[in-house]
Parts: sequence; structure tokens; C-alpha cells
Amino acid sequence: MAGIRQNCSAMNIITTDPRGYYSILGLSPGADLATIKAAYRARVKYVHPDRNGSSRAREEFHRLVEAYAVLKDMGSRSQYDTTGEAELGPMAGQPYCCSDCGRVTAQPRYVVVHKVRSNIAWARMTRVQGIFCRACADRATVRASTATWAMGWWSLPGLLLTPFVLIRNLLGGSLPERENAQLLISQAYAFLAQGDDEIAAALADQAGSFSREPPLRNQLEQLQAVISQQTGPQQTGRRLKNRWRPSGGVFAAQLLPLLALPAVLGLFAMIALRPWETPVSTSAAIAVKAARIGEIRHVAVEDLKVRTAPQEGAPVLTLLDRFATVEVTGGGDNPEWTEIRTAAGVGGYVQTRALYAGSGSRFKTEWCAANRGATPQAGEVLTRRVSGDNRLLVHNDGRRDGLVKLKTLTGNTVMAFYVPATYHIAAMGIPEGTYRLEFATGTQYSRGCGIFIEDMQASMLPVTLNFRYVSPTASRALGKLPEISLTAVAGAPYEPQPMDPDRFAADD
Repeated sequence: MAGIRQNCSAMNIITTDPRGYYSILGLSPGADLATIKAAYRARVKYVHPDRNGSSRAREEFHRLVEAYAVLKDMGSRSQYDTTGEAELGPMAGQPYCCSDCGRVTAQPRYVVVHKVRSNIAWARMTRVQGIFCRACADRATVRASTATWAMGWWSLPGLLLTPFVLIRNLLGGSLPERENAQLLISQAYAFLAQGDDEIAAALADQAGSFSREPPLRNQLEQLQAVISQQTGPQQTGRRLKNRWRPSGGVFAAQLLPLLALPAVLGLFAMIALRPWETPVSTSAAIAVKAARIGEIRHVAVEDLKVRTAPQEGAPVLTLLDRFATVEVTGGGDNPEWTEIRTAAGVGGYVQTRALYAGSGSRFKTEWCAANRGATPQAGEVLTRRVSGDNRLLVHNDGRRDGLVKLKTLTGNTVMAFYVPATYHIAAMGIPEGTYRLEFATGTQYSRGCGIFIEDMQASMLPVTLNFRYVSPTASRALGKLPEISLTAVAGAPYEPQPMDPDRFAADD
């Protein structure tokens, strides 16, 4: 083996273009097959004798065809890149060396490994190929897989190509049958010429798994016949342990990240979907914990009935709106009922399950934001209990939208309409009567709550508006149409008075 290594040391990887095959195509050594084919199709149009009248056209054309015939074949191109020879012959005199470390190996393989590089919109898959020993092939696959892990995922095509490439590299890359059959047969002849009959026989045995095509089978049978003649019928040669089966630390180092990949994807899916926030339905009974005296709670249902006694059917004292805040004043033997006092000072009993912990203001804001609905149109009537023939001009010169309510003197809303910022509208269909006018301004109106979520301010006019019947024979043009402004006006006979937003939101 020392003599073989010495002879091979001069056979390191050919980094030049000794026969000019790449240069005649206008390429650099190591160009891939697609580039070679494209360069040939482009070049052949100019050097073909039928189109080029030059005296050297025929010679250049033959050189071009020769270069393309060698470079388009993976096996002959690999041999040319490695040794500078143009074709692989069965009687090669020197053994092939590893393309990476340059040493002779008894089990060479022609290996193709791939890597993927993505750039948001596209992904490019390239390959590294050559004749390798097992150690150098492992290093090549690890380098390619590491580059793919780092740069392969960042596009939609990359998401599809990267797992495929990683699994292929995990299994040692691709081992083309034709190229490896010719390589092993040639390597066997080289070892046979050096007098190492046992390794030659072992290489011939390994070549059998790649020699599926009839021409390759014929070459292998000729090799086996030569070995048999040289070693004798009794010499079978020792079997080499196959070092190319996926195993060892390199295999484990590439396998573990792939095994962890489903767990990582599952973690990202859980973060995105947040299944722990999904409500879980159950048919089990709800355990109700009795409220403690002094606790502040809020109503979680619509129109909660406050009763005089802790039992169904007891007289109702008042109704509480959702999110109304109450204070717990007493418990009792029955945890299903709680004694409370409202903000208005009314005391009574309500069902414990209808009360949630804490003040209702924060929960009301969240609920109102979640139930905003579509933004009302200019002049849209949001509430109308009675209709009539009267009109009212409303000016909103401010930067915030407005909601105007006409309420009876007892606080019942007769009509409510929407006035966006900078709009001037005429409210139609106002019934006869005497009304108190209240309005609120703000941003992000919530249809679910009837209030503005942000910057809400409520006001009321210190005067009442009277709408009276005018006979059909009277001229309406003689009277002045009543009008109001939602912003302060210099010299106005009245100024809007601020009021509690909760009082404004209450219709009754």
C-alpha cells in the first residue's frame, strides 16, 4: 500500500483544465451540468461549419463536440476533474484518490451531496460531487447539511426542499450506480496491477451491487475472469466490511436535529394557536364559592334581578346592567345567593354565579372593544322609539365623533343619532314633546355598549327643547329651524354642562 500511496500522491485533484474542455465552452472548471448544456447550445451555433466559413471552423466544431461528450457524462466528467483523463478505462494503471484528502482508499465512492440556500422568494439547490473516501464524504455531508440548516428554510420552496436534502445527506448523499460501478472496476484493476489480489477481488464484489446495466455486468465479468486467472480458482479474496452504511457519530449528529424538528415545529404551532386559551366545554356542575363581606364584584349578565330575599320568586327591587359594580354586604347559609348593595344604595339579594370578581369598568372596556361592530354612518339613527315630523340641525366642528340623544324629562331615550367629526346634519323624524338633549364625544364607538371606547366625554344642555305641532296651513319657512352645536361657541346663550358618562349611557 505504501507504493500505491506514493504513486497516487501525484494524482491529487486536477484543479486546471488540461485539455481545455471547459475553456472551449467558455466555462470555469467545476461548472454544473445545466450550465455546460446551456453553454454548448449557445456555442455550437457559432462554430458549426454550415454557419461559420472560417478555415478552422471544422476543427473547432470537433473540439467542441469532444469537450461536450466528456463533460456531459457524470462519470467521465468526474474522472476528467480528478485525473485530467478524458474517459474511464477498465485497465487504468493508477488507483483513484479521494477528491478531498488525495489519499488512496480501498472503498472509494462517487458521492453527490446537496445543499439549499433560500432568499425569501426563491431557493437554490446546489451539489458537491466527487470521488471520496468515507471520512471525507462524511465531512462533505456535514458541511452541506450545516449550510442547509442555516440558509435553507427562509422561503416557501426552501421549506419543501430542505427536509428532502437533509434526509438525503443523512443517508450519505447520492451514489450514482453507473459512475460507482466504473469507479470500483477501475480501482480493482489498479489494485490488481499492484499485486493486491484480495482487495481487487473485494472491490469487484462491491462493484456487483452497482453493476445493473448489461454493459457494466460485462465489464465486471471480465474483471472477475482476470482476477480468477491471476489468483487461481481457489482464491476468493477477503470480504471488506462495508464502511458506507449509515452509522456512527456523523450519522447521529445529523439525525438528532431531524428528530427534534417535529418537536420544534409543534412548539411554534402551540405558540401561534395558543390552545391553552381555547375555552373548554364541560357538562359538569359548576362549583360556586360563597362571596365574602366587603368584596367588590361586578355583574356578568344582562338585567340581573335584585330581590328582597335569597330565593326565586321573591319581589324584585331593581335590575342591574351588565358590568355594574356592587359591594358584598352579607352571605348566608345558601352559597347560591349573595347579599349586595348597588352604587345607588339599593340593598338586596342576587345569585352568586352572576357576580364576577373585581370592578366592572375594566371588563366593560374589554367587552365593548370586542363588540364594536361597524362604525355608524353620518346621521345614522341608532335608537328611535317614536317618530314625528320635526327636525333639528346639529353641528359638530370638533375633531371627535359625537352621539346625540333626545331624552324625556324622566330620562328615557326617544331618539339617538350619530354625528361624525366636522359634520353638520339635520336630524329628521323628531316627535312632538319637550326633551332634554345630551351628547357624548370620543373615538372608536362601540355598538355593543353604546359608548365611545376612547376619550369619551359626556355633556348635556342646561335647557330643554320643545317641539310643537304646526298646522299644515302655517308657513314653516317663517319659523327658524332649531340647531345646536357640540362644541363651545363664543357668545352662545348657553354652555353644555359636563355629566357622568355612565349616566349618559343609561337609557332609563
